[in-house]
Amino acid sequence: MKMSLILFAALALSFALRRRSAALRHWVLAAGVVCAAVLPMLTTVLPAWHLPLAAPTAFVRYEEPFTTSGAAPGRAEVPRRDGVSPGPAGSVTAAAEFDFGTAVRSLWLAGAGVGLSILLIGVLRLTWVATHAQRITHGRWFDLTGEISRSYGLRRPVTLLQSAHPSLLVTWGFARPRVILPAAAATWTDERARVVLSHELAHIYRGDWVVQLGAEFLRAVYWFNPLLWLACRRLRLESEHACDDEVMRRGVPGTDYATHLIDLARALNMQRHMWFPAPAMARPSSLERRVRAMLNVDCNRGRISHGTRAATFFILLAATAAVAAAQSGFVSLSGRISDEQGRGVQGVAVGLVNEARQAKYEVKTNAGGQFEFVGLLAGDYALEATGMGFQSLKEAITVSGQNLQRNYTLKLGTLQETVTLAFNPRDTAAEPANDTPSLGKLYEVKKSECVASTEGGRIKPPKKIRDARPYYPTALRGAWTEGTVKMKARIGLDGFVADVALVGDAQPDLAQSAIAAVREWRYTETLLNCAPVEVTMDVTVNFERR
Repeated sequence: MKMSLILFAALALSFALRRRSAALRHWVLAAGVVCAAVLPMLTTVLPAWHLPLAAPTAFVRYEEPFTTSGAAPGRAEVPRRDGVSPGPAGSVTAAAEFDFGTAVRSLWLAGAGVGLSILLIGVLRLTWVATHAQRITHGRWFDLTGEISRSYGLRRPVTLLQSAHPSLLVTWGFARPRVILPAAAATWTDERARVVLSHELAHIYRGDWVVQLGAEFLRAVYWFNPLLWLACRRLRLESEHACDDEVMRRGVPGTDYATHLIDLARALNMQRHMWFPAPAMARPSSLERRVRAMLNVDCNRGRISHGTRAATFFILLAATAAVAAAQSGFVSLSGRISDEQGRGVQGVAVGLVNEARQAKYEVKTNAGGQFEFVGLLAGDYALEATGMGFQSLKEAITVSGQNLQRNYTLKLGTLQETVTLAFNPRDTAAEPANDTPSLGKLYEVKKSECVASTEGGRIKPPKKIRDARPYYPTALRGAWTEGTVKMKARIGLDGFVADVALVGDAQPDLAQSAIAAVREWRYTETLLNCAPVEVTMDVTVNFERR
């Protein structure tokens, strides 16, 4: 939208200057294209100022704050009575939905790829033709080139080439400019040769090829913007008009020039089949307007001064900076949420809470893990992302006028395991002392195959395949102490409990019994996107008298 405003302003200004010289109109259009190209960079570096225009997206009223639990909602399950924790459940595969944002990006990439490919092919064609063309190093064409170059004040040497192509008359290059003449150029009269070289060297003097190539590149990237297509067309037309004016300012009558141009167009366009990204003197699409301008004795054919160039450019640049800094008062927050392997996770609930306005915004990530909030007012927000099987993620975000980009990585959720050892002092006293955990049966689980996929967030939780019950310590018999032991354990890639750490304070003998039992537990491997991963587990062991 902002780029369209700049291009529209340049086009409108060039139209308003229709009674002025073509050189001025071309400069205005060229400056507009340059400003449109630097607009994205200015938008990111300039401080924003707000326009109260747009309306924010709909929001739901804020009712209660997000939960502060580290476990992902909807994923934590109550442990079964047999002590086996189901762990974090696997991700739910939702029905595939049409992703409009991804489709638009794909369409833009396809269009930009086609446009850039066409531009690249055109440049390669020019290079190939120049490579196979014969260089002119003497004779009347060489002498005329030197004479006219000196009249323009060109310091860069101009290479004159003659190709075998019957209709190719183009000028291209900046540091090493080249003029490619068609095969029939040797038969042209001296007057026509002077007219042609004056026109082509005017393109080099004005730097038209660089301007046009840059505009074509910008059009290939923003191919969906019709104003860029119109600007490129007007740029090409005004550059030809300006070069025509340069030729006529050197004393060539308009009627003679028009006659040469029509004859050249008739001869060169009979066998024109290829497009080249370079100025072409006898392009048929602009012929009628150019001839009409040549025959108009009241047409302004003046050059543009350096002061006018600088003033015009800085006016357009100032307008571009103002547009770049202007904000509608509402900004967007976008980003991507991925798992620990860097794959995007679909279906993650991303919420924003603004306490001051008592408002809550919610979106879900798409198939690539992307999310976007639009229409956000400036202020402080609390962001929370919750995905099934993952730990919730929280961050405080300040929106101050610039669009924000945030990428996040979700970590696997934590398993929860609770074991209760209920003992009766009379029954326990009658049992023989044995300070070792009671091992359960080791179950064999058939290893299921995991189907590879590009999707992220696919979790296969572990299953307990061997349990171990804690013992009541012999040292505490008689006192019959009760207590709770809390631990944090880590299940390794192979399903063994790699290490156990005590959390908080606990009676030492009870803690030793609980840790010894947890170390004997065995699980199946935990898979994230078919790859084994480690997972943490919070364990609580209660020693209770019954």
